[in-house]
Amino acid sequence: MNLHHLYIFCEVAELKSFAKAAAKINISQPAISQHVQKLEADLGKKLIERKGRLFRLTTHGETLLEYGRRIFTMVDEAENAVKRFGQPHKRLFLGATQVIGTYFLPAYIAKFTESNPYVQFDVSLTEQTNELIDKIIKNEIDIGIAYESVVLRDDIEVSRIIQDEFVLVLPGSHPWASGQLVSLEEIVTLPFIFYPPGHFIQPVLENTLSGSPVNVTLQLSQLETVKQAIYRGLGVSMLPLSSIRQEIQHGLLAVVNCPLFRVPKHLVSMHKRMIHMPELLDLALDRLKDKNWVNQL
Repeated sequence: MNLHHLYIFCEVAELKSFAKAAAKINISQPAISQHVQKLEADLGKKLIERKGRLFRLTTHGETLLEYGRRIFTMVDEAENAVKRFGQPHKRLFLGATQVIGTYFLPAYIAKFTESNPYVQFDVSLTEQTNELIDKIIKNEIDIGIAYESVVLRDDIEVSRIIQDEFVLVLPGSHPWASGQLVSLEEIVTLPFIFYPPGHFIQPVLENTLSGSPVNVTLQLSQLETVKQAIYRGLGVSMLPLSSIRQEIQHGLLAVVNCPLFRVPKHLVSMHKRMIHMPELLDLALDRLKDKNWVNQL
């Protein structure tokens, strides 16, 4: 079987028109007909029935079209595989704090690799922003991503990416989960889960409470443990909204409706200042800022 004849037959069959196939392939309509006739002669089967404007594939034609689709899909895959072979893979070294690495980076990497399949990511996660800065200075990572904080270094460029929010979270079964407005005076009657000193959420929680005395029932450092403790009714605490999307969607956790306990927090990218930025680094930073990947969160 001649693959060129098969290709032309498939175009005619898909478009249900000899004229449209001729225009698409950019050859004359009589030439299209000749190719199809040669294919029919090779197979000894009628593939297309035409009577005036009536166009219909025969049973043999429908079977051949199905296999033709598979064949040319495999041809495209083979061509792409050959093109990829020997293509130099590029590596991008990213660093992020734990929350961002868990809840944001996978969506960014997935979106980036859709259009840049030859880029490999090497990701390292840290607890503190200053650890990321140290890795940038030592050239261990190209880009660091963290929640916004003061960076007192002229050799580090910091840019805002998107905004997250720290919110007060309680069990989805709590009476306040329905969304009614709650006051600070009411909130401080709840048992609280605190974070250890130095944890990035603890200062936000303490500042929001503004010195109001609360009953602290637990101190936990891992966000997943905090989420489970809240779900079990052991207390309430602040969490990044990005970290509880699934739990909110399934009714396991809820956000307290109190404006005081909704604290905006930007994500930022950090990298070394340089006169001539490498092309891959420039591309990665542009993709972070265009925010298209946020739709995949």
